[in-house]
Parts: sequence; structure tokens; C-alpha cells
Amino acid sequence: MRTIRRYSNRKLYDTQESHYVTLAQIAAIIRAGDDIHVLHKSTGEDLTAATMAQIIFEETKQGQTLPVPELRKIIVSGLPVG
Repeated sequence: MRTIRRYSNRKLYDTQESHYVTLAQIAAIIRAGDDIHVLHKSTGEDLTAATMAQIIFEETKQGQTLPVPELRKIIVSGLPVG
């Protein structure tokens, strides 16, 4: 599992490759089959789900959309309340 650190300035740092990455690069890592874990550098808060949602949002803005049935499945399955 690849650990990505998110800094307060929103920069993302890939600890395995030792360099900063973009959301597009993280999407490519995921598509390549690697699991990721995104942690806030200072607090240790798990930001993985939020980062993945942000990737989907950014790709939607660029015209790449998920089919409505897939979006419906995500909504119906619900988000864990925590």
C-alpha cells in the first residue's frame, strides 16, 4: 500500500517515490492497481476517501463522468456515519 501525505497547503507527497504528486497522478496509481492511503501530515487523519471523491469530482469537471447507475450505487450504498 502506497502512503500519500497531504500537507496543510494541499500538496500531496508520495512517500514511496519521494516526490510530490497531483490528483491525476494519484488516479493513475490507483488505475495501475496500487492501493493508496492518504494521511494528513500533521494530524494523521485518514483522507483517502475524500481524496478519491476529489479525483472523481475533478475528472467529472474535465468531461470524464461515471455512468448514472454507478453513481446511484455509490449513493444507495451510503456513506458510513462516523
